[in-house]
Formats: sequence, structure tokens, C-alpha cells
Amino acid sequence: VPAEPPPDPLAWGYLGVRVDGGSLRISSVEPGTPAARAGLLPGDEFTKVGDLEPATFDQVAEHISTFRPGSALKVEVRRGPETVASTVRLGVRPPDLPPP
Repeated sequence: VPAEPPPDPLAWGYLGVRVDGGSLRISSVEPGTPAARAGLLPGDEFTKVGDLEPATFDQVAEHISTFRPGSALKVEVRRGPETVASTVRLGVRPPDLPPP
């Protein structure tokens, strides 16, 4: 089991997804991340993150970064014709990622 990365000095929460350019549709979910543990899947499209109804993924990333690692956040995604709700416990943002 790899060691947990060192704590983010700015304590930004981390989800662990990539999206299709400019959209809210998840293109990939990094294995072992909070998103993977919450059951988010490629192809899911964000409709609500906490109390935010985002128009862009930049809004999602900025909103998530306002929460500390370990925070529980309700996320709703569109999966085909259904809306699926999950609770995600945010992780520690990897140190090699640029700020949101």
C-alpha cells in the first residue's frame, strides 16, 4: 500500500477525476481516489456538488478546494437517464497537481 502523500499545506480537498475539456462529464476516475471509492464513473456528468449547481468544471474544482481533506460532500451526477447521488469523503490533493 503506497504511503499517503504529505498533507497539502493549503489543505485543499481532492476528488480524483478528469473531465472532457470544458464540460462537466467525467472522462476518467483515478484508481483509489475519493471519487473511485464513492462509485463515480467515466461518463457521469456533475449536476450538483454540495449546494453548487455548476455550469463548468472549474466551478466544481474551485468549490471542492474550499473544503478540507476528510470533509464529506454530497455529489449528484447524471448517469444516462438517471441522477445518482453519492457522498464523497475528500482526500489530500497530490502535491504534484497545480492549484485549482
